[in-house]
Amino acid sequence: MKISALGAATVVALLSTPALAQDIVPSFDGPRIELRAGWDQPDVRVTLSDGVNSISRSGSKSGATYGGEVGYDFNTTNNLIIGAYAGIEGSTTKSCGELYGEDRLCIRAGRNITAGARVGAVVTESLMIYGKGGYSNGRASVDYKDFELILADENLHRNFDGFHIGGGIETSIQGGVYGRLEYVYTKYGRISAALEDANASLRPTRHQVVYAMGLRF
Repeated sequence: MKISALGAATVVALLSTPALAQDIVPSFDGPRIELRAGWDQPDVRVTLSDGVNSISRSGSKSGATYGGEVGYDFNTTNNLIIGAYAGIEGSTTKSCGELYGEDRLCIRAGRNITAGARVGAVVTESLMIYGKGGYSNGRASVDYKDFELILADENLHRNFDGFHIGGGIETSIQGGVYGRLEYVYTKYGRISAALEDANASLRPTRHQVVYAMGLRF
């Protein structure tokens, strides 16, 4: 009787083990939502021309980026992850300096909207590496003040269309919670603006290293 009971318990354990293992193995597919924060470094080249002379200045300054992202991933039978995402983020980055002489030019990074796709490879049960890319729309503001009153003061806000590429690693933690670390490079298109006495053009790019913590449903 004891031998029969022990055998039945063993059979039950063997039958239930695969199902239990399947339940605890992290999954990389399904809808997800996350919060993001990290290092942000916009690089901007500004060219100002009055029709006779032209001067260019470029600069970069580090700040913090913060925001969120939603997405959906599909895990194929070959452990290949295909997904789509959309997000929005802000930045604390601001840089000021002289342009001509007795003046001040300040450039502030604004919000950034992203949408794209990513492809990943499952390395272990809880680790994935991936690459991503897609559309970006960033905003920047330019404040110009001439203390010699030669040029008019200006305050411009412009949106920039562009694209981003990047990659990173993602780890499943527990109960649908995941974390990931990624690098993203963004290149925006050139924007020109007509001032009262001059023309200005901006060519921004951006580097980011971001850590995200999210929940997969």
